[in-house]
Amino acid sequence: MMKHVFWSSATIVAIAAANWLIAAFLGGTVMDYAFLTGLAAATTVGFFNSSGGFASDAIRLSAQAQTGIKVEKDKQTFRPTVVFYTAVVYTIVALIATIIYYKDYFL
Repeated sequence: MMKHVFWSSATIVAIAAANWLIAAFLGGTVMDYAFLTGLAAATTVGFFNSSGGFASDAIRLSAQAQTGIKVEKDKQTFRPTVVFYTAVVYTIVALIATIIYYKDYFL
């Protein structure tokens, strides 16, 4: 249980730090980039938690073409982790906060 709390906290700190760095580098506010940063983090974590997708097929076909040895195709799987769930929750909270922050602009 403590491991999950640690990884959740580390994920939130990492996404928030990335969000702050992006906002500082691009000259905007943290709220401007919160949703996009969370979405990028969730997509990146999701990509690295999956196997057997397009990237795996490309690597498998490249190795097969170079060696001439047939390589078995991996079954496509996705194993979400605490880090992925935390990134998704951060993204949802950031979306809600962005809508509230910019409600006058949206309406």
